[in-house]
Amino acid sequence: MPLQTDRRRWEVVAMLWFAYVLYQADKQIYAVVLPLVRAEMGLSGYEAGLVNSAFTVVSAILAPLAGAFGDRWPKHRVLILAVAIWSVATMLTGFATSLALLLLIRAVLFAGAESFYPPVSHAYLAEQHTTTRALAISIHQTAQNAGPLVSGLLAGWLAEKFGWRIGFMAFGVPGLLLSVWMYLRMPTSGISSKGSALLAGFVYCFKIDAVRRFGFAFSAVLFVLIGYSTWAPTLFGTQFGLSVAQAGFQTSFWSSIASMAGALIGGLTADRMVRRGYRRVSLQAAFLLAGAPFLWWLGSANDLVEAVWALSGVGLFRGMYEATIAVTLYDYVPPQYRSSAAAVVLLLANLLAAPSAAVLGWLGDQSQLTTSIRLLSILFVLAAGILFSARGLPLSPIDGE
Repeated sequence: MPLQTDRRRWEVVAMLWFAYVLYQADKQIYAVVLPLVRAEMGLSGYEAGLVNSAFTVVSAILAPLAGAFGDRWPKHRVLILAVAIWSVATMLTGFATSLALLLLIRAVLFAGAESFYPPVSHAYLAEQHTTTRALAISIHQTAQNAGPLVSGLLAGWLAEKFGWRIGFMAFGVPGLLLSVWMYLRMPTSGISSKGSALLAGFVYCFKIDAVRRFGFAFSAVLFVLIGYSTWAPTLFGTQFGLSVAQAGFQTSFWSSIASMAGALIGGLTADRMVRRGYRRVSLQAAFLLAGAPFLWWLGSANDLVEAVWALSGVGLFRGMYEATIAVTLYDYVPPQYRSSAAAVVLLLANLLAAPSAAVLGWLGDQSQLTTSIRLLSILFVLAAGILFSARGLPLSPIDGE
């Protein structure tokens, strides 16, 4: 392989890493500044959570189209457009003055654009990397934790200094600049299934038992992640008397650092264990089981130190699980349908997890958020059980890695 080609492949990882950082940061800003948004607009817990729940529903509905576009259109073009549009939507959020506008911008425009990123980005990375696929995807996955870290550190500080709206502006502009870099430098991607019907790949993948089980398992995990990422800053602020900036830092920094470490550990551990004959899906289940007690501890913590340790434990094992999601899924589907397979998982997961933010907000209105957080640990155990049930399912005969 020519040196320049190898460099370009790793430049792709860098571009998509920064894109994923902004993707996650832009999603998390809302949770960080939520107390200020609620105070200004007079939103109840249910109404505030409804924004993220509606966002998740739209992402689910568009998942089949995202997978189809990723399989039928050049993936690099889909990614460039997604980054540019969601960056504009992030900036527009700073102009919202009501719940209706928040729903329109966050749950329609932003969700509509960002829904195309996850299934297409992983498939594009898998296309660009063969022998280094697991490493490339694991590195990319660390951005999922770096994004909330950046958002937690910066958005809370900007909100206290200049108001909650400025953070959305500050994160939207870099996204637009990144889309220009991607346009100028991303290698052209192939088209896997141009001649087939629009949703043929989605239908094919939906019939694969393993793909459906991954979707149900991820829905339980996503319910947890949406719930505690939306309400953790509010919980830390009310429970431990922290300011918006302090709560944003505490809930983002420790969890993100632990998750980044977990992503790298999980990727390396999975590769080694697979060489010894283990299935990646079994390792994913074990990671979730290990994280469940920490989630219960998070809802039971009596002081900030305990809560930080619990949040870090959740982050560590969450990162280990997430590091192998895409690679494990690709073990069960042919290469030409990778985007569609991810779309099936995202459709099931987003639809089933969509009520999370609104449900936890409603429960918080009725009682304490701590009780809701503790109950979320049960879903980690449920997801682990579903994944364990997929251990004996057949791998793809074409590309199982």
